[in-house]
Amino acid sequence: VNVLEVLLHPDREEDVDRAGVVHAANLLEVGEFQLLQLAFHEWYGREMQESEKKAFFRSVFFEKSTPSFLRHYARRIVMRHNRGKLSSYAHEYHRYDSEVFSCSLPSGALHFFWVAALLIGMLFGSLVMANYTVGLVGSCTDPLPPCLTIQDLGDFYGKEMSPR
Repeated sequence: VNVLEVLLHPDREEDVDRAGVVHAANLLEVGEFQLLQLAFHEWYGREMQESEKKAFFRSVFFEKSTPSFLRHYARRIVMRHNRGKLSSYAHEYHRYDSEVFSCSLPSGALHFFWVAALLIGMLFGSLVMANYTVGLVGSCTDPLPPCLTIQDLGDFYGKEMSPR
């Protein structure tokens, strides 16, 4: 593979079977390993054991070999898509990522709300304190920092307005 070709087309796959697997995973909006798990479950009728997961992961992703059941499953997904009969959000395709179907707030939502409220409160509190402090000392000569008052700058004739 030409390096320039890879840089110009990083998603292009040389192996046709591998390209079909990637395309099927993209159609279902799942990862390639999850597609492997789905294909294994459909082909063998059971979940992968931990040792099988490691062996298939090594085989598919490091050795770049595509098992026949994965190739078959990917082709079926692409054919369903071409016929317009693929529902990519069907629960059967997202059985390993349950968060796709959950609509509840995460457990940290209340914590996030209170932290955000605290930060906003601190922002407004600091603005009120800054306005109060400037009101005691005198008005700023410019709305942008640094806040220099007339006493800080002196008059135009070089005389100091406030003793230091």
